[in-house]
Amino acid sequence: MKSALLALLSLSIALPVAAQTRTSRLKPMYFQADKNNLQVLPQRFEYTLMDENRLKVGDILIDTTEVTFQVEPSPSKKGSYRIRFSWPAGLIKDGELAVKNNSGKAIFNAVLDKNNVKVTTDTLPAEDGDLRSEKAEFVVEEIENSLVDDMKYLPFMTFCIYRESEETRLYLCSNELYLSSQQGQMAVKARTSTKKASQIEINGKVVGNQGIIYLNDRSENVAFKAATRSGAFLEIETRKKDVDFKDVVVSDDGENLILTASGAEPVDAKKVKKLSATDWQISLPKSRPVLYLKGDGDIPMRQEFYIRGQLPREKNRPYLSNRSAVRTYSSSLSFAGVAPEGVTVKVLDSDKAARLEGTKKNQFAWTIDDIPAGVENRRYLAVTADSHTFVAGNDVFRGQPFGLGLGARYQTPSGIAFGTIEFQWWIENFLWMNSDWTRFHWGLSIERQQHLTENDDTAKVDLTTVELMWRAEEGFNLVDATWGLTVPLQMVAGESSSATAYGLGAYIIKKPGRWLRPFMDWSEYKLQYYAGSSGSDFKVKSAYNLKAQAYLQFSNQWYWRYGVDLSDYKFDPSATKEDMQIGLSTSLYWKF
Repeated sequence: MKSALLALLSLSIALPVAAQTRTSRLKPMYFQADKNNLQVLPQRFEYTLMDENRLKVGDILIDTTEVTFQVEPSPSKKGSYRIRFSWPAGLIKDGELAVKNNSGKAIFNAVLDKNNVKVTTDTLPAEDGDLRSEKAEFVVEEIENSLVDDMKYLPFMTFCIYRESEETRLYLCSNELYLSSQQGQMAVKARTSTKKASQIEINGKVVGNQGIIYLNDRSENVAFKAATRSGAFLEIETRKKDVDFKDVVVSDDGENLILTASGAEPVDAKKVKKLSATDWQISLPKSRPVLYLKGDGDIPMRQEFYIRGQLPREKNRPYLSNRSAVRTYSSSLSFAGVAPEGVTVKVLDSDKAARLEGTKKNQFAWTIDDIPAGVENRRYLAVTADSHTFVAGNDVFRGQPFGLGLGARYQTPSGIAFGTIEFQWWIENFLWMNSDWTRFHWGLSIERQQHLTENDDTAKVDLTTVELMWRAEEGFNLVDATWGLTVPLQMVAGESSSATAYGLGAYIIKKPGRWLRPFMDWSEYKLQYYAGSSGSDFKVKSAYNLKAQAYLQFSNQWYWRYGVDLSDYKFDPSATKEDMQIGLSTSLYWKF
């Protein structure tokens, strides 16, 4: 009897553990927020000038009287000074700092980062509600006497903390300050004779002391400037970041919304659960579903939701096999899935390019066709549970396996022009094997360079290159950055004979740095080295090609390529001239 009870207890523990393990091995379908009775309202930039010195931006409180600094003797070096800067850090913790004289010329500069700035959290009174307030301190030791002496004679000075990027500008500047020295004690004080009217400007126009700006699209930006009575000011240029609220469920107790999203993240990282490099999750009270998201430059944007009806629960969620493909080159995919007990799933009436068949019990097979290429595609199933119907989605991305380039190349000092054509084929499952090392790692390329002009001193050859390419990172060409290796074979065709060179190569393809983004969307660096060749009349003793190439994207499928290259070929027997050549190339590239 005792053995039977122990066995029953062991079984009761094992069953839920096994169920949890099975669920963790499955891929959840998502209840997209705006398709399941949760309206996602537009993000908004909000501001309030609370009094003559304090203002609120989003959920951040800024007291401009705290933008100041003090000068004191340095404890580490006798005869020198230390400057202690402090400012409200809710909006800006890093960037650059400058002290400017009364003419606006910088007399001191410093770079701020997390290693040299100390940030503390201020305790706010209860009436300030959910506002955040932080204070930053930056200390500079061993300041030379000459700088402090100059400060003593300035009628006033200001100091600013600022950060600028491609799409963001943030300046926080103090009021007019002066250095007072009495009885050997130095103190930085604010000038009181320069009081100005507090005001807010939006996009260059004076507006009221409180307002909201709705941002419906990422192309819409906000230019905000707040000037307080003391003369301190805050300038912000920012825009919203996109966010995809891909899933919402109600908590088991019905009190909270559990949101899963990707894109712009909440400003309060302590409340966020990171699920992956891109996905995050947060719990919001159902009675007040509001959060603040990071816009460009981490400027807080208010995000609200409106509940329009019944929301799904976790127990309603269908799952797909963990082997379900999320990326493919095919226009059709099939998924094996399972629905919870009491939950039924079916294809949406509007989706004519999908079908679903029940297999056994609560399992199903779901097939989707006509997957568009080159864009993220989310397909949905109707989920019915407890007399309510919801919509569950699954994301797939169909890549474009083929590429065709047509262009021209000119090389100097030989002065020869070539017409070029290139074809690429990226393979989903190399050698028809579906494994980690074969899937989305391999490709083939064939390129022809046909000479259009001639030079009597330079070998008259046309080049046909066949190349096996391997990506270190699984992914799609011109979608995912990677480095890789290649095995090139090059047929060097002369007027009446040819040779086939063999070698190795390497390449890197990545997104360009910020300063180069206006000129290109992708950059590629490629090296081919040929160690020798076959051939009867002539041979390639050695050769290399080093190319840097830019891709400027016009549409989902079309790119303009341009680049520069170095090449050097040594033949046996030698040509009249075998100088290193510098090449310039341009082409139109089509992905399909």
